[in-house]
Amino acid sequence: IIEKNADPEQMLLSYLRKKLRLTGTKYGCGGGGCGACTVMVSTYEPASKKIRHYSANACLIPICSLYGAAVTTVEGVGSTKTRIHPVQERLAKCHGSQCGFCTPGMVMSIYTLLRNHPEPTSEQMIAALAGNLCRCTGYRPILDACKTFCKESICCQRKANGKCCLDQEDDLFDNEEKVSTSLFSTDEFQPLDPTQELIFPPELMRMAENQPKRTLFFRGERMTWISPVSLDELLDLKAAHPNAPLVVGNTSVGPEMKFRGVFHPVLIAPARIPDLKVLEYTDDGLTLGAACSLSLVKDILTNAIAEFPEEKTRVFRAVLQQLRTLGGEQIRNVASFGGNIISRKSTSDLNPVLAASNCMLNLASRGQKRQIPVSDIFADGVGNNTITPEEVLVSIHIPHSRKGEYISAFRQAPRRENALPITNAGMRVLFEEDTDIIKDLSIFYGGALSTTVCAKQTCSTLTGRHWNEQMLDEACRLVLREITLPGSAGGENADYKKTLMLSFFYRFFLEVSQSLKTMDPCHHPGIPVEYRSVLQDFKTRMPQSIQIYQAKPSQSPQDPVGRPVMHQSGIKHATGEAVYIDDLPSVDGELFLAAVTSSRAHAKIVSIDTSEALKGAGVFDVITALDVPAANEFYFSDDPEIIFARNEVICVGQIVCAVVADSDVHAKQAAAKVKIEYEMLEPVILTVEEAIKHNSFFEPERKLEQGNVDEAFETVDNIIEGEICIEGQKHFYMETQSVLAVPKGEDKEMDVYVSTQHPAIIQEMVAASLGVPANRIMCHVKRVGGAFGGKILRTGLLASVAAVAANKTSRAVRLILSREDDMVITGGRHPFIAKYKV
Repeated sequence: IIEKNADPEQMLLSYLRKKLRLTGTKYGCGGGGCGACTVMVSTYEPASKKIRHYSANACLIPICSLYGAAVTTVEGVGSTKTRIHPVQERLAKCHGSQCGFCTPGMVMSIYTLLRNHPEPTSEQMIAALAGNLCRCTGYRPILDACKTFCKESICCQRKANGKCCLDQEDDLFDNEEKVSTSLFSTDEFQPLDPTQELIFPPELMRMAENQPKRTLFFRGERMTWISPVSLDELLDLKAAHPNAPLVVGNTSVGPEMKFRGVFHPVLIAPARIPDLKVLEYTDDGLTLGAACSLSLVKDILTNAIAEFPEEKTRVFRAVLQQLRTLGGEQIRNVASFGGNIISRKSTSDLNPVLAASNCMLNLASRGQKRQIPVSDIFADGVGNNTITPEEVLVSIHIPHSRKGEYISAFRQAPRRENALPITNAGMRVLFEEDTDIIKDLSIFYGGALSTTVCAKQTCSTLTGRHWNEQMLDEACRLVLREITLPGSAGGENADYKKTLMLSFFYRFFLEVSQSLKTMDPCHHPGIPVEYRSVLQDFKTRMPQSIQIYQAKPSQSPQDPVGRPVMHQSGIKHATGEAVYIDDLPSVDGELFLAAVTSSRAHAKIVSIDTSEALKGAGVFDVITALDVPAANEFYFSDDPEIIFARNEVICVGQIVCAVVADSDVHAKQAAAKVKIEYEMLEPVILTVEEAIKHNSFFEPERKLEQGNVDEAFETVDNIIEGEICIEGQKHFYMETQSVLAVPKGEDKEMDVYVSTQHPAIIQEMVAASLGVPANRIMCHVKRVGGAFGGKILRTGLLASVAAVAANKTSRAVRLILSREDDMVITGGRHPFIAKYKV
């Protein structure tokens, strides 16, 4: 039950961590991409008397959207003080945590699945975890824990005696070498008892049944949240606030506000309006409310496919195929069907297939209703204004497919799940009755340009042609001519995108050819046997794996070496009780620090204007290079590591100054107001190729040579030479760079709580920057939420920034980088080009 003064800008994650001091739910990326902040949301529907449990990302859920819902966090599932839940126990005992930062999110995803399906299938388990990242374990031990809940045997039973192919036979190893593969004992696990779970709060149930539905208003410092209960009221609100976005799942508006600085003074939340949640079967198809979640749409389409004949459900199947890999489970549970369409993002996997299938949008505004095809909203590219600001998308009509009509959807992404597509497509063909002559053809592509595009000319040219190889050749030529891509489309190679576009059409050609053969084998040859594997979809299967270790019977029970011993903090990781830097309770008078970073790669700093920032609410001070008592530079190699840039910047993301304020929100708002004037310097070197051009090399030059190279190359039969390019990588530890600097009050002594791999170097750098002996700096490292080499030197600079601020203000200073700041401030592994000659 949300208080009237709830802030519409506040997400559930910050509410849990700041207001309720429940630190088990972790901050991972802030954009719903990593699953570290997964919680379970439960809602009650009075009409059906059903309770729905679903997993969601706390970093994306506005606190105001949870009115009448119950939220379960990892603390509510179990703790070492009360009792641990079987999910927590098994994850820990199956070695499913290393740094432990992702573990609470894993627990919540598995727990939510078990609340809905106490005996899940392995497919359900894999789908439930698709939105959770782990950077340490490689997932195998996490899946080992999951398998213990699955109802079917995960064993393949491939051997003649019915045993698993992974069971060890004597012929694999020397008999003397005793090996073991058992990493845990299932006998130790407590059973899962669904009757012992938390019940839905009766007071929320009573509230849902007895309280009349009324419009909710929440007014924050800068924003108002309005949640109407009827369509008429929504249309009046849209007429009064035409630019106010409609927010259902916040998966589009939220990241825009957070990462791109977009601000909306009014947000309208239509999720409680029955008209927007409609489900209606008609003679010619299915109508779905625009506020239905993607998970709900997925379930509805699955049921419809089972109910209707195959000929009628080809559109449903194509849409369902895209829904399976769209985002992770946590995103699909909250993101709305209508929002995905209306945002008109080129990366939407649904829009191309909906447009190709002639789906219709039902729109309403005050005193007016109309219906338009999905394809209309993409007709003129990005500037399309088919839907006016006062109009609301009420529902979407998905038609039945007809006889002789075939629909397919395709996507290619860096990963199968939880990744935006590089290119996607929706295609449909309708044949003249009982022939292979094209009567109607639709081809839509997404991801290639700034919005979904239609190959209209190609389709009209091919209408009336036979479905054969000649048509395929011409289609490929026409598509390439009609859809032109910018040189380097969004960082992806344009040639690769073109190849994908043709590959999608080729696969569509093969699918339809095979379907025609099934209908009429006499007239349609189908496709050669060796091509048929193309038509099989990739299935994500539960991985099979094994770990082998030596087992010595003579080893004493006290000797842990080589034995599968549970992580010392494993249970605490799984219950969220393991304390990381940002989980430490706040210190009296604590300030929060936000860094101001360079937006130029190589430039002279002309001026820094902090006047606007200092006027901001809650701002305490601005820290610059002038505030560093001693060393501002450290030489660990030829080039210095710099705490605050003074006269010039050498890369984007270099720290120029920092703002300290009474809250992280106020600090970030003020940091955005600092104005830095630059004068560009030459050369700006951004790639390896540019460095070679400007003769900018690290000395000394290093090479590997074997024998008399010049002489050998003159006398050999063959020479092979070439080059290999590998792009850079980011460390992407789950816990971002985190420091808490607490001055002790005398002799510049300071406690520095820091997430680092190298406490000694942090102590050394902080002491040097403050100009004190190292023994006055006490460095505390309890645990680190992942590092992978990324928490050494750069952490020393950030710890020095926090320490300088704490020294100047005489207050404790907390510096927790957001994911986007962490990515821009910290380094990574460099891209490189290697040339070889053999």
